[in-house]
Order: sequence, then structure tokens, then C-alpha cells
Amino acid sequence: MSGDAQAETYKAQGNAALQAGRFEEAAGLYTKAIEKDPNCAVYFSNRSSARCSLKRFGEALDDASEAVSLKPDWYKGHARRGAALSGLGRPEEACRAFERASQLDVGNAQLVAMMEKEKKAAVAQLAAKEKAAPSDDAQRAALMS
Repeated sequence: MSGDAQAETYKAQGNAALQAGRFEEAAGLYTKAIEKDPNCAVYFSNRSSARCSLKRFGEALDDASEAVSLKPDWYKGHARRGAALSGLGRPEEACRAFERASQLDVGNAQLVAMMEKEKKAAVAQLAAKEKAAPSDDAQRAALMS
């Protein structure tokens, strides 16, 4: 069996494992596919999805970024980046990734909804930071007492 055919077999097995909720197994199978064909954005994207499901968001982001570098005009790589960034608590960056994905897949309501969700999370995160940071007046008062 050629490397490409073997890689596709691993991908198909990974897809079945992912659908069955066997995320660790799926990630391993996608890794085998990547070893056979390290230039396929789909394999990195799929492994990113499995790793997000395992809450391994840093690794998922690395895979999604590799998918984007291999296939920059493919919406799914950007969507995977958005999901990983969201899991890492980086809503502003996630919003930008989902926005790019929605530009590449115009009319995809799910991507727009995820972008809007991250916009709201970014605003809430900013508000929480502002609330947690003491104002200049409060800092001056604390220093003078």
C-alpha cells in the first residue's frame, strides 16, 4: 500500500474513532496519517479536533496553525484555530480566527455564531480585567494611607 493510501486509511480509522468519542485513539491515528503525509492540512485539522475534544488546546492550536500554513484559504483550519484559542481562553484571537473562517466560507451560520460568541467573551474578559484592576484614584489612595 502506498504512503498516501495508508495515510487515507489511518484518516478513515481516525474519523471513525472521533465519531465514536474515542478521541485519544483518533489523535493517534491522525498522527500516523501525518507521518505518512506531513503535507496534508486535513490530517492536522482532524488531529486538532481530536485534541480539542481532549482539552489539549495548546497542541490543538499547533495542529490548526499547521493546517492553516499548509492550506491558508481553507476555512476549516481557521475554524480549528478558533476552537483551540477559545479553549485557551483567548477570545479576541478566537474571534479573529472565526471571522477569517467565515470570510472563506461565506454563509456558514455556525461560524458566524461562534465568532459572535467569542466577541461577547472578549468583551466580558475585558470588563472583568477592568473591574479587577484598581483605578488610579484607588491606587493613589492606597499609597497615601
